[in-house]
Amino acid sequence: MKNIHQIQTLDELLIYLNSLHPKFIDFNLKRIKSLMKKLGNPEKKLTKTIHIAGTNGKGSTLAFTKHIAENHGLKVSYYSSPHLINFNERIVLNGKTIENKFLFEILKEVAIKNNNNQITFFEITTAAAFLAFSRIKSDLYIIETGLGGRLDATNILQNKSIVAITNIGYDHKEFLGSKLKQIIYEKCGILNENTPTVISKQNTKYIKKNILYEVHKRKSQLLKLNLIPNTWSLGLSGDHQYNNAATAATIMKYLYKDLKSITIKNGLLSTKWPGRLQPIENGNIIKKRNNITLIDGAHNINGAMVIKNYLDKLKLGKWIVILGMMKNKDVNEFINIIQKNIYKLYLVPIENQKNCFKPSELLKKIKKDNFELVSLNNLEEATNLVPTNKPLLITGSLYLVGETLRKN
Repeated sequence: MKNIHQIQTLDELLIYLNSLHPKFIDFNLKRIKSLMKKLGNPEKKLTKTIHIAGTNGKGSTLAFTKHIAENHGLKVSYYSSPHLINFNERIVLNGKTIENKFLFEILKEVAIKNNNNQITFFEITTAAAFLAFSRIKSDLYIIETGLGGRLDATNILQNKSIVAITNIGYDHKEFLGSKLKQIIYEKCGILNENTPTVISKQNTKYIKKNILYEVHKRKSQLLKLNLIPNTWSLGLSGDHQYNNAATAATIMKYLYKDLKSITIKNGLLSTKWPGRLQPIENGNIIKKRNNITLIDGAHNINGAMVIKNYLDKLKLGKWIVILGMMKNKDVNEFINIIQKNIYKLYLVPIENQKNCFKPSELLKKIKKDNFELVSLNNLEEATNLVPTNKPLLITGSLYLVGETLRKN
């Protein structure tokens, strides 16, 4: 391992930070709290903060909120994960991704304070984000949890202006528990006493009931969700986005009482967020095609339902699907939901992800039903085999979406 003081490039620094990751992760806030104290607790210097947790919709809600705020004339900084192409995407300062030079300086400062102690990559990069926020003044800071909430590194933030809980479902069972009630408990761990709280519309009464129990138990201030007219056009595709848009609008209307409906409407229309039912154009690996190509980072049951509903609405018949998934995801649950939309399923590994399924492993796991299953060596091989006249969907992981965008 290189001495931190000898590291001269951002790539070297990111490799070094990854090397500090504990072999066995015990989820707690001790490491991040200790590091933030050494840094002078920069998170305590932030004003107007929004903290977002949930299983699905966190990123989209963040994006809608950001665009409404910018249409209101505000400077917005945010922290989200994972990145799709470059690490810099995770930290956005006043509407611009953090520049390499400043990112290197911030990360190195944090690494020096950490003094070679074991720490997760997400914890140390969260510390860097808060430090960057404290140095660059913004009107509004939006922070998205990594996974969970209660023991998520972002939950060191205490002076929250408002909290949002988006759609909750099964995901990250190995960390959050296999029971829905336990997952809800973990996600709602970001709620604080008297903090204004927005709850997105949930898929079942059971989920809503248990979230409301957590809100009551933690004595948070529940806000009424402001629904968005379905006659309004959104910048993100899919009917489910009206729920995320409503959450964002409710957040902004609470924080800024003078916010006008036209500002909200224009903000929602101008919203962009990559990897969510995103159409992509022909490029290096998506060759000239006579039909639509979509990429979506869905990787759980809720995400699969969103895809199914959207494909059904498009009425384009059966799709070619290129699938890559991480080993901690339930591939059969995912495929069972969208199987009637599949014409042919191409299985691929995800580049640079050692914890992804090998195509041969997916081949053994998937119970095919009325569609052809093909195991391939890489994404490029799959895209070369796709018929130009069939609609194409690339899905199963945000990492696969990132690989597609990077190579195209």
